[in-house]
Amino acid sequence: MKHIYIIPALLICLLLLVTTQVTYAQAPTLEFTAKGMATVFGGDKGLARDQALDDALRKAVEQGLGTFVQSETIVENYQVVSDNILSWSDGYVKNYNVISEGMTDETTYEVTIKALLEMSSMQQDWDSVQSLLTKMHNPRVLIIMDEQNIGESYDQYHFLSVDMTIAEATMINKFLEKGFEVVDAATMRQNIERDQAAAALAGNAQAAASIAKFFGAEVIITGKAVAKVATGVNLGGMKSCQANLTARVIKADIASIIATSSTHAAYPHIDEVTGGTKAIEKAANQMSDDLIQKITKKWKDEFYGATTVRLVVKNIDSFTQLNDVKTTIKFYVRGIKDIFQRNFADQVAEFDVKLTGNADQLARELERKDFEKFNVQVQGLSMNKITIAVSPK
Repeated sequence: MKHIYIIPALLICLLLLVTTQVTYAQAPTLEFTAKGMATVFGGDKGLARDQALDDALRKAVEQGLGTFVQSETIVENYQVVSDNILSWSDGYVKNYNVISEGMTDETTYEVTIKALLEMSSMQQDWDSVQSLLTKMHNPRVLIIMDEQNIGESYDQYHFLSVDMTIAEATMINKFLEKGFEVVDAATMRQNIERDQAAAALAGNAQAAASIAKFFGAEVIITGKAVAKVATGVNLGGMKSCQANLTARVIKADIASIIATSSTHAAYPHIDEVTGGTKAIEKAANQMSDDLIQKITKKWKDEFYGATTVRLVVKNIDSFTQLNDVKTTIKFYVRGIKDIFQRNFADQVAEFDVKLTGNADQLARELERKDFEKFNVQVQGLSMNKITIAVSPK
């Protein structure tokens, strides 16, 4: 008897699914009712009202998310993914009306709203988040590796005398196989200053970041490869060719090191130059695997937990205004977990902002927010850095 009901049940489910899809296609906006609450501190009912309204808007967006978050794969990551989207809920609310509000007891303020949500915008952002989970939001990568094979002469400008090193070619192929976009190193060599290249390869993160930004890369990998013949090793006429590689991965817009790696590989060969080449290639393959793993882990950690964005604030007239800006941004902008002051000179302040989300979302929030004491204008934006100018109201 149980089998009699299986087919009708499946047909009902399919009908409901089709109906939902048709309704969604015809309704790029949907209305939701939500209730938000906040605690009143120090008798400040106005602040509590704003916080309760934010809570209500967030809950409305959460209901909107629930209309298309259904598959098991998405549900598995629902909590962390939805937290990222919900941290920036303003962007999905087309308009809203307050149905009721007021104190529910001596310490709690409650607001009930009806909110009209832009479902197409929310779906698009959800899809981009899912893409991020699979592709790790791969940045454009520039790889520059100084190299000295067995028997080669070496000076600080040796890097510019070749079109591409063996280490670079090997690493580029590996990164391309994994889906990264790689900037052409040969073009870079034709348009770079010798001293700048030497400084980057010597470990100067600022010089490396400057090169990457000039050639449109978000990440630059710099390093060295050296091959030598091992002494005291008897391989019956063969030579033990040894390669040592070191590299670091740098975010271009903030000159921050996000990963390092060092590898060693050996290759026996009767010809030491060929053996050195093979050893470098072997070590470069190992290093590529290590760096790709570290880069993708970094992006996963930033997405699931928190990322750090460099915030440059211009037109700061006084130390008092500096503290006002810092405090206001920290406590009144969604998604921010903490903010650290790094520098203040010539009316320009630099902060490291730890947040849930990304630089684009933070820039949008800063420019849309109606702050009490100052206005904000976004003047520059990259993957990890935002430049804003503030002006008093």
